[in-house]
Formats: sequence, structure tokens, C-alpha cells
Amino acid sequence: MNYSLTFDFFPAQYYPTCTSGLNIQKRVDPSSTTSSFQSGPTNYLRLVEQTTKFMNRQHAISETISGEFSKRMSLNSKMTLNAKEWTLQSENQPLGQLRMVHIQGAKNAIINTWVFPNHPTKMPVFAAELIAVGNATKVAFVDIQVPVLSQFVADDVASLTAALSIRFTSLPCNETAPDWATNASQGNFTYARDVPNEQLSTVEDCYLSYLDTYLRAFVSDEAAAEVAKSARNEEAIDALQEYQVHHMEHSPGNKFLDKLFGSEWTESFMKNFLFAKPRG
Repeated sequence: MNYSLTFDFFPAQYYPTCTSGLNIQKRVDPSSTTSSFQSGPTNYLRLVEQTTKFMNRQHAISETISGEFSKRMSLNSKMTLNAKEWTLQSENQPLGQLRMVHIQGAKNAIINTWVFPNHPTKMPVFAAELIAVGNATKVAFVDIQVPVLSQFVADDVASLTAALSIRFTSLPCNETAPDWATNASQGNFTYARDVPNEQLSTVEDCYLSYLDTYLRAFVSDEAAAEVAKSARNEEAIDALQEYQVHHMEHSPGNKFLDKLFGSEWTESFMKNFLFAKPRG
């Protein structure tokens, strides 16, 4: 049975009452490899900090987000949402945006991170969603996906992710990942369920390894400079937007955010920030 990636894991009291040629390097920043065993509730703050460090390493531009989206308290004041966005670039030319959403409550946490490229036939999408209840990771999904198919890019992604996914097969999972989350995957995603606190560092290393590999392979080399100089292909961007809309419509995150922050705000947040077309 496939559970929702978000909605099924939060108890009712947390809702408001209402009527090729890539330079492949499989390493993470040395500063990110310390143990993350937490005696209290999982918070994923290490991932927020390390994602920010990765963006600094890439000399990404930290974007100013509209105040209505950058921080939001839930309607019942139990959970806080913080959103960040960076523009990835090569030789001062934009490659796309990394968008990270971190939701934190007293006992629950979510981190949702995307990279949407503005040359989607030449660069893949990074996708990660981690959900914690108490000190256990209830679900973790991490992948590099190719929604706008270029066989050259798809082959590179398959090679990269095959080397990554095998490193995290120790993470527990007793079900198949939902189709809506994997339909643009090359098949080497990591999907884990009910991961105990003792394996938190492995979950976090999984997120960081996929993201670090994505950045080193697609943002840091000479090929990235050539991609950045390419003319923007609006037809490819429209195809990427179809992928974004499909994910937005099928992900249970919509229902979850509706409950916490209200349906009107959630719709605007999804369409105008998290799943908006990449700029540049």
C-alpha cells in the first residue's frame, strides 16, 4: 500500500481546527559528515545549514522572496514554514533556481528541496522530500530526475544515480514508491520509510550526496558554462512546467499545507513560488 508522502504522517493536533563527459565526484563537503544522532525530535537543521553552504560554494545568488512566502506560521501557531531560494549560475549566467522549504514544529519536521533548471533538456531536476515525526524519519525521497527528456542527459543521470542509490540500500522500506513521484526518474532514486533515529545521519548523507553530486556534475564544470550560454527554450520550459504542475496536483503536500496554512495561501505559494517556472 502506498502512503502519502506527507499527509498521513502528522497527528490531528498539528492541524488547525476548521468547519555526458561529466566530472563525477561522489563526495560530500567534509563539514557535512559529522554524526546527526539527535536525542530529541528530528529537525533537519543540518540539511538547511549544509544546503546553504553548498549554495555559498557554488556562488549562487540568494534571492529575496516575497514576505508572504519566505516565512509563515501555521493557522494554529504550531508549525513554522521558512522558504529560501538561490539562483545557480555559471560565469554569471543563470542555470536555474534551488528552492528549499523547511517546516518545523515541536515534534515534526519537513524539508522539501528542488532544483528547477532553465535549460531542462540539458540539465535535470533535483528533488528531495524528507518528513519526520518525533525522532524518526517517516519518509525520505531523494532523486535526480529528467522530466524533459534528452537521452544524453538521461544516460548521465542514470550513471550518476546508480552509483549513489546503492550506497543507501541499508535504509528501510517496505513498499513501492508512488508513481507520481517516480515517473520522471531514471530508476535510481532513494525511497525510505520509518527510519529510526540511529540512521538519521545516513538519511541526511543521502540528501547531501545526491545534491552534492548534482551540483558538481551539472553546475560546476565547463559543460555548465556552455549550458548557461544557451538560448532559453520556452517549449522545454513549458514541458518542465507540466511536470511541476503534475507533481503539485498529485502530491499530498497540497492537502497538508491547506490544513496548516489555508487553501488560498497554499495555492499561491505552490504556483507563484515552489513550482513556478525557473527564471533567467
